[in-house]
Amino acid sequence: MFAIPEALYKLAPVTLPSRRSERFNGAGYEVPLSRFAPADREILGRVYQSVNGLPQLWHPMRHDADYSVLEAYIRRVGGGGALLAEVGHLGEATLAAGASDPAIRKAVHDIRGGGLTLLLGTADLLDIMPGNRNVVRKCVDAARDHAKIMRNLLPDIDPVVRAADEATKAHTIDHFTSKWDGMATRGQTGPVLVSMRCLFTGAISARCLETSSIDRVVYNYVNNAVRFAAGGAVTVWIFPVTSGLTRWVVQNAIGADQEAFLAERVGDLGRLFAGGITRGGTGVGLANCAEIVADCFGLASPAEAVSRGYLGAATRAGDYFTWFHWPAYTPGAVHTAMAV
Repeated sequence: MFAIPEALYKLAPVTLPSRRSERFNGAGYEVPLSRFAPADREILGRVYQSVNGLPQLWHPMRHDADYSVLEAYIRRVGGGGALLAEVGHLGEATLAAGASDPAIRKAVHDIRGGGLTLLLGTADLLDIMPGNRNVVRKCVDAARDHAKIMRNLLPDIDPVVRAADEATKAHTIDHFTSKWDGMATRGQTGPVLVSMRCLFTGAISARCLETSSIDRVVYNYVNNAVRFAAGGAVTVWIFPVTSGLTRWVVQNAIGADQEAFLAERVGDLGRLFAGGITRGGTGVGLANCAEIVADCFGLASPAEAVSRGYLGAATRAGDYFTWFHWPAYTPGAVHTAMAV
């Protein structure tokens, strides 16, 4: 057993009520395919079929999996960088047609990133660890999550499964701990290992659509942490702070150059969640996170979510921390809004 460091409790207030009268269901970020240019719709279709094909292959064989078949699929999808190159062009045709807008740019960011970044980065490790079943299984998880994220954002890319995602189905915290603990993926300077420290037990979401919203936040946090991690390690902490409220913290060591960038170019790290501040990225990912968390708690704006500590970032002694909160789910419980 382990203890949660006191510093993680001090990152934000422990009492953070919700203003919602009904639980956040994960909807509200949909962008119909018709709003994308034809070339982008083709890319979206190929990306979805590629990532969704892996959990489809896994599911019927999950009790007696043929890992060589799964690995061959992963290498075919991730090998050579073709899928990564294709998704890198996503949104260009829509932008060129003058049809791009904030909702499209936000969706494109998380479709380019999300579980796809982790899938392709983890798949690369099969070149140095061929036949590693743990790596293959983590790729399956990342592909499953990314397919859900795409269905969340693109409701008509797979309407039958999207309808199933909307149905009530409690997801326990094991959905997150099992896939993240021991996740190894490619970082900028070598492999990065993700470890999980969780003291929360129970259900965390009411349906797949809500789960994919949590995934959007966690993947944005972890993908950033993997990119800038010094020392090859990222830790994800999940723990209750008050009854019915969980705190999620992603921690990674950072180098002196990144620490200087954050201090000199950013200053108040809350500004990272407003978008537009980035080091080689787009600045959209953390803004997406702020929007989702604000929506989850029924707050007036993403800026309020950041200012009140519902999510945020901090540096401490050479480590970088990003956090957010999410309400636990008690099936059958009646949700009552609380005054803030």
